Amino acid sequence: MDALGINLNLFLAQLINFGVVVGLLWWLLYKPVTRMLNERTARIEASLRDADQVKQQLANAKRDYEAEIARARQEAAGIVAQAQERARAQEAEIVAQARREADRLREEARAQAALEREQMLRGAKNQIAELVTLTASRVLDAELKAAGHDKLIAESLAALDRRN
Repeated sequence: MDALGINLNLFLAQLINFGVVVGLLWWLLYKPVTRMLNERTARIEASLRDADQVKQQLANAKRDYEAEIARARQEAAGIVAQAQERARAQEAEIVAQARREADRLREEARAQAALEREQMLRGAKNQIAELVTLTASRVLDAELKAAGHDKLIAESLAALDRRN
């Protein structure tokens, strides 16, 4: 190997040194770096799995939320429809009750008016009877006295005005 200019002892020493350096680098650097990279890869994969699980849970929660909202809307629509139906029934009952009350008041007013009319007629008849009697007695009295017809008529009319 001397012909090539290679010193065999130096070559073997450098080869052993290279092997020792490679072995030390392998043991001190490569293994820890690959272990660290593998751990980091495992953490990233676990994070990605967790992210997928969170994404799936979020999608499930959104679906459940939308279903709950739809159910709540249906329930609200049912409650509104029920309330409207009850309002219509109450409205009909109130209108019917108001009509019955109006009919009752109308009948009471008619009966009251008839009663008042009858009382007024009786009162008028009594007044007319009193006036006729008063006038007749005065006419007879005046006839007996044979004077003052005009005065008698004026007094009768004045008495009639006072009573009204």
